[in-house]
Amino acid sequence: MRTRLVSGAAAAFAAGALVLAGSPAHATSASTQVGLPGGNKITVNSWHCNTYVKSCSWKASTKMSGSHPKQAAWIQNRAELKAHGFRVSVKISKNPEATLTMKSKSLGVVRWKNHTARIADTYGKMTPSKATVYVSTKSCGSAKVTSRIKVSEKCAYAGAA
Repeated sequence: MRTRLVSGAAAAFAAGALVLAGSPAHATSASTQVGLPGGNKITVNSWHCNTYVKSCSWKASTKMSGSHPKQAAWIQNRAELKAHGFRVSVKISKNPEATLTMKSKSLGVVRWKNHTARIADTYGKMTPSKATVYVSTKSCGSAKVTSRIKVSEKCAYAGAA
């Protein structure tokens, strides 16, 4: 009887692992928005998967919506990608326009400043070490819309508190 219980538990664990590995990734996301004179808005978005086997997709963006003016002088996104746990590390991929600076083994910062545009998107994959408990994405955006309208850095955090 004890052997059957152990076998049953092992089978249930294996089935759960298969479901987890085969199911689509669920996302963790956050967003913050600031209104601008003239009716425009700046929105900062942060997103990453919260279920992964080997790697986790991530995205961060700073977007301007509205039409007065139609685009910013520049718009920037800075994403902080972090693996959390004890003695963890993370490898990070990013889009070609962006720069990556590893601040530590578990924290990388991806930055992209787009000139005369409405959006600065950054994206890639995080591959955390096996000791990682969870990952987080902090997306921070800023912009110079006109010589008179500037947006200081605003952030959105997706991850465990």
